[in-house]
Amino acid sequence: MSERYSKMAQFLDYICRTYTISICIKDFTGFIPIDKELDQTLQPYLAHTNPFCMYIKADQKQYFCCLSTMRPMAIKCLQGKPYFSMCHAGLGQYVVPIKTGDIVLGAILAGYFNYRPELSRYLIKRNSRASKKIDYQTACDLFDRYIIPANVNVEQMLTFLEIIAEYLATTYIHFKDLHSGEKFPARRSTSHEDTVVAHALEYIRQNFASQIQVKEVAAYCYCSESYINHSFKKRVGLNINTFINKVRIENAKHRLINTQDTMTGIAMDLGFNDPNYFSRVFTRLVGNPPSEFRRRYS
Repeated sequence: MSERYSKMAQFLDYICRTYTISICIKDFTGFIPIDKELDQTLQPYLAHTNPFCMYIKADQKQYFCCLSTMRPMAIKCLQGKPYFSMCHAGLGQYVVPIKTGDIVLGAILAGYFNYRPELSRYLIKRNSRASKKIDYQTACDLFDRYIIPANVNVEQMLTFLEIIAEYLATTYIHFKDLHSGEKFPARRSTSHEDTVVAHALEYIRQNFASQIQVKEVAAYCYCSESYINHSFKKRVGLNINTFINKVRIENAKHRLINTQDTMTGIAMDLGFNDPNYFSRVFTRLVGNPPSEFRRRYS
């Protein structure tokens, strides 16, 4: 994580934990990727990855329906004031504009809230009837488990989120010469890229112990292999296979320090079919072989 934005990342994490909410930052104008450090810091917040939301977006139509909300949201944010809305899947969320002058850079979405249960159930049922991938009961179970009642201190929460929005707008001013913002941006070419990369990261986090292939990641994100390879490398700074190994090795370090599991067992559990290959990858990324790492830090 960038040292420059570490305090902001800590503040975002604090808000999420304090109010038991998820935060998603929508970038309407493409200002986030301009600063690589800012991009890296905000990547965990660039798409809705709540289990209920991810289940609904397993249907391609629902996935692109979610993306289609960007432009009307950007237009409404021109008013410059936070507002409450309900998405097509039945999730309640607060929207806080990120605005500088008359340019709406993006918005911070805070949720998810079980605001009108009957309406949410109706929308879930409608979506399940329209898709073979969405099972009504499964969707309802995920909704009940992960979507909370809207009983937080809204005024305080919005104040904190407005502080983040103002910070991001101020940050943009420092590098605005590198970017020509628009008052009413059309759906920019990177709007899909934010979601694709965030979903790819979430898929890898959930499945790193299996034999992930790039084509599976691409299918999960509804894009081509060339697109996911290019976008992932550009935004994350690593190719997909290298990033998967990096996630595996971070988990291996935890296992080596905190368990007595064998090297072979750890390697197999984390998706390495060959313990020798695991050792080579570990040594390359950490600087020490796994056996030496365990002796030194356990």
